[in-house]
Amino acid sequence: MKPIRSNELNYLDTLIHDKFRNRRQNIESEIEAATQKQTDKNYPKFVERLGLKAQIKAFKEASIKLKKFQEQKESYESKLFAAQTNKKIELEQKLQSWASIRGWAGNYGTMEISIKDYDDVSTILSKACKQETKKSVEKLPKFKVKHDLDLLEEQAKNVLYSGRDIKDVWKHLGTTFKASGVPVAAPKEFLQLESK
Repeated sequence: MKPIRSNELNYLDTLIHDKFRNRRQNIESEIEAATQKQTDKNYPKFVERLGLKAQIKAFKEASIKLKKFQEQKESYESKLFAAQTNKKIELEQKLQSWASIRGWAGNYGTMEISIKDYDDVSTILSKACKQETKKSVEKLPKFKVKHDLDLLEEQAKNVLYSGRDIKDVWKHLGTTFKASGVPVAAPKEFLQLESK
């Protein structure tokens, strides 16, 4: 039995760490791209499913009326501003309720809904839609390996530090790398499976 030398051990340890980190980054990039694509597709149905169409339409109309009449009469401006504020508050309350029910995450727990103008509505809903879409995308079989990477990396480290023969270590690492989808250029003679 030929034990692993310290320089081989250090090299393999660094190789495992780097390969798994790169694989995680690639998966996260793919998840982000798939999530954004699916979010764009889901957004119209998402808004409709939440039952916000009437509130959004009413808020938009109030916002448009406010902008038109701000240029004309100050007294009418105050009236429209009050109408817009009421619609905004109604929309904020309904969105905040959905945020709480559906677990939309903000910086410090549940997403805090704060609408300053009509454009904020789309931003808030896009963020919420993206969160829900990402949860769905991560459950796809294609990305199942993401959840297994920590376990597979731990297996690779356990084999590395097991004190086994270098050929056995490479054989097991090859199997682990293959299962995780991590590409590695390993010596072919070490990865040959022994025939039984």
